Amino acid sequence: DIAEKVATALNVVLDDDQRAQMRRAGIRNVEAYTAYQKGLEYHARAHMGGIDFPLLREGNRHFEDAITMAPELADAYLNRSDLYVHTLMIQAAGQLDGNISEADIRDAPAAMSHDWDLAVQYARNTGQRLVAEYDRALLSGRWLGLDALGRRALTAPGCEVAFWAYLAGPAFGRAQLVRDAYARRTICDPLLGRSWKHLAHSYLWFGQPDMTVQTIESLDDLLKQASMDSYLVVALTMTGRESLAKELVDTGLNTEQDRFRARSTLASLRGDIESAKSWLEDYLQSFGPDDLFSLISAAQRGERNESNRLADLIDRRPFGYVTLLQAIYGCTCGAPFDLSATPVFASMLSESGLPWPPLNPVGFPLKDW
Repeated sequence: DIAEKVATALNVVLDDDQRAQMRRAGIRNVEAYTAYQKGLEYHARAHMGGIDFPLLREGNRHFEDAITMAPELADAYLNRSDLYVHTLMIQAAGQLDGNISEADIRDAPAAMSHDWDLAVQYARNTGQRLVAEYDRALLSGRWLGLDALGRRALTAPGCEVAFWAYLAGPAFGRAQLVRDAYARRTICDPLLGRSWKHLAHSYLWFGQPDMTVQTIESLDDLLKQASMDSYLVVALTMTGRESLAKELVDTGLNTEQDRFRARSTLASLRGDIESAKSWLEDYLQSFGPDDLFSLISAAQRGERNESNRLADLIDRRPFGYVTLLQAIYGCTCGAPFDLSATPVFASMLSESGLPWPPLNPVGFPLKDW
């Protein structure tokens, strides 16, 4: 009764679904749950088209309010860490963002580790502990036995799925485990966009682009994100519907950055190296340096030396190993670089149990290695 009165005062409707989510999150405090939900809303909006750091920070303020009222709320720590992870990713990719300061970059590793440690400490069940331990190992560079830990996390019972499981999953032969895990997550929380995004992308690694198209087109506009549409562009092209893919690029993507990147990828899929390079150059001129997409584009164009040069730059940077995993996942082109070009990444990979080379589901015509 008290909870209902508080919820009414906060203009929150606690229906059966909301109560079930509260139970799954392990929250008894309605005000803490409300703050947590507000944080999730900002978190989702921050990922709608690129990464919006002001929105991530606003979301974190709500997660911190929730933590103040419910310090045992592991989910709030998991979500709060996302800001610090993306800060380090931006730095490792050589990108520029005026919303990130040198102090943000300096403080991010400790803040990220702190949140993952607390997420493990306060995990409310075995499944959540496993996924928190896996993400902590992946992001902190503790890759000894990473593949075995990933398989345990992906097959853990319940609704929990590691935030970053997709980075070391489908490309390394774990597409079915990732697909099944995210499919379970969409049943538990059908409004969580990232679950649908990674579920849709997992089908590309199976060589089932028609299922990628079907999954994305079944969603309403609220769940469709620009990053999800980029998968749709590739899937439509793979299924012989390039005209629809081009129409989507011209009118359907949320951001100009996504349009430039998608046009470069489409040109590579057609085997048009000059157009692919031209679109990349226009993208870099308009939005600044981006070694991550430059590496992906070079690999898709089949320019091995340039791919290795960029991979070497990334490998030398703190957190570069995560950005190189992003390149593998985003390229869907097999190995976008040679391990000899990335000694730090290669050393970590040798301990992980992950196979090499990664799968090559798309088959860009210009890439012959």
